[in-house]
Amino acid sequence: MLDIIRASFGGDIIHLLSGGRLLQYPDQQPGFVIPYSLGVKDDVVPLSAINNNDQEAAMKLAEEKLESESGSLDSVAATISPDYVIDWYGPDDPENPRNWSDRKKLFILAEICILTFSVYVGSAMYTPGLEQIMAEFQVNNVVALLPLAVYVAAYGIGPMIFAPLSEAPIVGRNWIYIPSLLLFVVLQVPTALVNNIGGFIVVRMITGLVASPPLANGGASIGDVISMKNLSYGLAMWSVSAVMGPVMGPFLGGIFAQIKGWRWTFWCLSWIAGLAFVVLAFFLPETSEATILQRRARRLRKLTGNENYRTKAEREYANLTLREFAYESFVRPFIITFKEPGVFFLNSYTALIYAVMYSWFEAFPLVFVGVHHFNLIEMGLSYFGILIGCAVAATAFCATMYFYVAPRLHNGAPPETIFQVALFAAPILPVSLLMFGWSSTSSVHWIVPIIGSGLFLSGGYTIFQVVFNYLGMSYPRFLASVFAGNDLFRSCFAAAFPLFAKAMFVNLGGQRFPVAWGSTLLAGISLLMVLIPIVLLVLGRRLRSRSKYAN
Repeated sequence: MLDIIRASFGGDIIHLLSGGRLLQYPDQQPGFVIPYSLGVKDDVVPLSAINNNDQEAAMKLAEEKLESESGSLDSVAATISPDYVIDWYGPDDPENPRNWSDRKKLFILAEICILTFSVYVGSAMYTPGLEQIMAEFQVNNVVALLPLAVYVAAYGIGPMIFAPLSEAPIVGRNWIYIPSLLLFVVLQVPTALVNNIGGFIVVRMITGLVASPPLANGGASIGDVISMKNLSYGLAMWSVSAVMGPVMGPFLGGIFAQIKGWRWTFWCLSWIAGLAFVVLAFFLPETSEATILQRRARRLRKLTGNENYRTKAEREYANLTLREFAYESFVRPFIITFKEPGVFFLNSYTALIYAVMYSWFEAFPLVFVGVHHFNLIEMGLSYFGILIGCAVAATAFCATMYFYVAPRLHNGAPPETIFQVALFAAPILPVSLLMFGWSSTSSVHWIVPIIGSGLFLSGGYTIFQVVFNYLGMSYPRFLASVFAGNDLFRSCFAAAFPLFAKAMFVNLGGQRFPVAWGSTLLAGISLLMVLIPIVLLVLGRRLRSRSKYAN
């Protein structure tokens, strides 16, 4: 447990403020010997125990190795680097996230799920109190939904900034996660106390921005600790927590809106996020390899007084101009998103699924309050069909990966093999939308549209997992940036849909079938989207081979 606290955000603060006297690392303790061959490029010298920073010893070993291999010492000087490249001390280095125990990895995965849930739950949490907000602020439905729209749009834009920054060695994951989560908690106070709609919209927009890091970086953090072979299962569990947020939000919001009023939904949100902050600040260790090694290099510089200790990532960033750094940090996610055809179309597909789910924040009241006369708490419970569908799909997807997809990938099949799973999941979307729309009438039991919504999420969840896994396998080096671009697409679509969803359902529907034709329109679009996994299954490998970002 000490190693977890020491590597956490709070532990890092304590370590820095104490000048390294508290929560010491092994290389800060007396008698430490550097088990590394320093100063020699390209692994010319194997790992060995060299005390301090003896470059003469490194030169001698390099000479012996080159002489034994080529009989010439002419190129020895070229192997000596002006910097001592800091890397892992060996294949079993305990600080390497890949070497952490399974128990520790599962603990970190659970923490990332908690972090993701604690900000996702805030998106639509206040929507059960829309009628109260409209009455208090004297605004119409569209204006009352703007705080939801700007929140979702902001947490789509935020990762385009925060995700690349988290890949910088000096920043890492936790220095993005924890301060932003603290701001998220604090901002719930003015949100709960705001007395005009303009302030409500502005505060929600800022809150959405600081809520954004887990939505893209969460997948990257999981990729830091879990091997590529098991990444699918980690992402599947993380995605369940992401679905739980929008499902539990209206449920909890409905309880507080009905009993205490809409403002109490934000006090509830502050309690959830505040508890997550307290736990994660001291028990979520840094997972970025580049950042862990950068901190090691910083300690070794202080230990030896030699400023030449640098990691490869530090050297790369040190050679970047301001323009190059800006490109790497802020432009690259957009470049990958819009110049990679496969990424663009997959992002469009997930954006449609995400948008349909958010449009249900308008469809569910029309169906379950308007047709079946549910109260706010009962309407919140109607979203649990989505959660059940997600749980079933997660189980089925993990089993499919384990028994069917993973063995083929292990035997050398290309990443596009996973699109075979999408071919079974994609047709579920239009079928379930038609089922939801045309069963939403008083003559049909309310359980039928709930089953339809659960079926939609089972298909949609599977598509999400196919996309996440394909992007993870194809763009592992730029995983945070790729996920940030995906989140931007999803969030922009989801922000816009609730603003016109009610008008779409009402204008296309009728008294007997209030959401039928609107759902049919969405089903038609989702049917066209089935072409995307088909095309990528056939052409994806060719497109990936032309990319400078993909494997």
